[in-house]
Amino acid sequence: MASATKTKAQTDAEDVVLELLADLRKTGVEELRQELGAAGEGMLVDSLDMFDVLVEFRQRTGITIDKKKLRRRTMRSVEAFAQFATKDAGS
Repeated sequence: MASATKTKAQTDAEDVVLELLADLRKTGVEELRQELGAAGEGMLVDSLDMFDVLVEFRQRTGITIDKKKLRRRTMRSVEAFAQFATKDAGS
């Protein structure tokens, strides 16, 4: 699901998610970025890890995620989640 052009909002959301996941996994952000980048397109992650960071993501970004609209495809990678979370945000 790699997009050719990302908005600033998407990039910022990815950065927040990576920080939260790094805290959860007790690793550095850049190490995690490299690990997930090597795992596949869009920085594939365990969707349960993504659920673990949802509340903190909202607190840090102010973006409210309607849990009823979350789907497997939106939780399978950092990039897919950031794109979903910021779909109405401008660049």
